[in-house]
This record gives sequence, structure tokens and C-alpha cells, in this order.
Amino acid sequence: MVSVVIAAVVIGAAVLISQQSGNGSGAIAAPTVVTPSNIPTDGRTLGRSDAPVTVDIYGDFRCSACLVFTTGGTEQSLVDNYIATGKAKLVWHDRLIIDENLGGNTSRDAANAAFCAADQGKFWTMHDWLYANSSESSTAFTAARLSDIGKKAGLDMSKYQPCLDAGTHDAAIVAVNKVESATITSTPTLYVDGKVIGTAGRLTSYDQLKAAIDAELAKPSPTVAPSPSPIVAPSPSPTVAPSPSAAASPSAAASPSAAASPSV
Repeated sequence: MVSVVIAAVVIGAAVLISQQSGNGSGAIAAPTVVTPSNIPTDGRTLGRSDAPVTVDIYGDFRCSACLVFTTGGTEQSLVDNYIATGKAKLVWHDRLIIDENLGGNTSRDAANAAFCAADQGKFWTMHDWLYANSSESSTAFTAARLSDIGKKAGLDMSKYQPCLDAGTHDAAIVAVNKVESATITSTPTLYVDGKVIGTAGRLTSYDQLKAAIDAELAKPSPTVAPSPSPIVAPSPSPTVAPSPSAAASPSAAASPSAAASPSV
């Protein structure tokens, strides 16, 4: 009985690892979970710019836990229920955790590929294709595979390939990652309106995200004090100086009384 239980646990663990390993070699696989194309995007932000709540995700395209978050239903539920409805927007940030743990630059190269796609307004399309072919293996995102993934994702290769080959965004990605490494110690790490959700090292659940977003949505909107109406000082009535009274016409000099005729 004990041996049966142990065998079941081992098999279950093997299946979970297999599911998390993605498709990091062989033929390029098409994504099974696709970000809806009718949701507005701006660079690496998914959702309306005026959405009242912001969800920040720090991820690595080689991270197995990120793969589970993306393809296992949590991100899809978040997108369907909050991003597509305009209640929240989702902002991606690169955190090269696998490069740090295993060495190499494969995660950085994948991040650059996604940035190159963002230059064409297709970050979330590339996001889906990268996770469909994700693995922690260093062979997951070779230059050749990233080029093939770009072709399959429908990118303009005349722009994407030079960006990929030159590592156009490498320096910026590494610089930001260096700053983030002080506070982001595992991936995926999620924030809702600036507050970290869940516990480092444990996969954030949809229920945790839902509760945090709903709490933010329930907060009263800040009251904007009406602008005081400008007080307009009444214009002083112009004082009109009285016209000087016309000098009284001098009274006509009384005509001298006619001289009395001399008595006869």
C-alpha cells in the first residue's frame, strides 16, 4: 500500500514537471492560450489606459511557474474577467530569474525578442508564442528558435530580425532587472495597485488576485473638490465729473430808465 502511494506521488510529480517544462525543443508549437486581439494594448500593457486598477506582473519567459500561471487558467481568468471588461490593466515587467539561477542569457534573449515584437505592437502575441515554447533549458530560446517563433507569430521579419540579432533592448532589460532584483526574488510576482499579492515563492492564485482587485474597485473614487468660481470684482462705475455749470450769463444791464421828459 505504501509503495503504491509513493509511486502515485512520483508519477504525479513527473506529470507536473512535464506540464511545466513546455516545449523548449523541436518543432515550434502554436499557443493553446491566446490573448484576445480585441483588447487594447500599449507596448507591454494590456487593457484600457483608463482602467481603474493596475496589475503588474514580473515574469521570466523560461520560468516554469510563470508558464503554469499563463497557461493554467489564472492569467486567462484575470484577462477575461477584469482586463477585457475594462476594470483593470495588466503591465508586464521582465525579471530574469532563470538566468540568475542557471547562468547564461537565454531569458534575456527571450525578453529582447518580446520587446522587438512590442516595437511592432505585438508584445502580447509574442508573449503567447514564447510561453507555448517555454522551457528552463538553455536551448529553449536560441537565436534560431527565436527567429522561427517570430515568423510563426506573424511579425514583420524585416524589422524583427535586425532587432533580434543586435540585441537592441538587451542593455535596457538588464539595467531594469538589476534594480528589480533587490525586491523581486521569485517569478511570477504580482502587484495590484502597488501592493504585492501572495507570498514569495508560491504561485499567486486567481482567487487572491480577484480579492485584491475587487477590494480596490470597492474603494470610493477620490472626490475632486469643485474649482471655486472666480470672484469677479464689480467694475467701479465710472465717476463722471459734473460738467461745470455754465457761468450764468451776466444779467443784462438794466436799461437805464429813459430820462424823464422835461416838464413843459
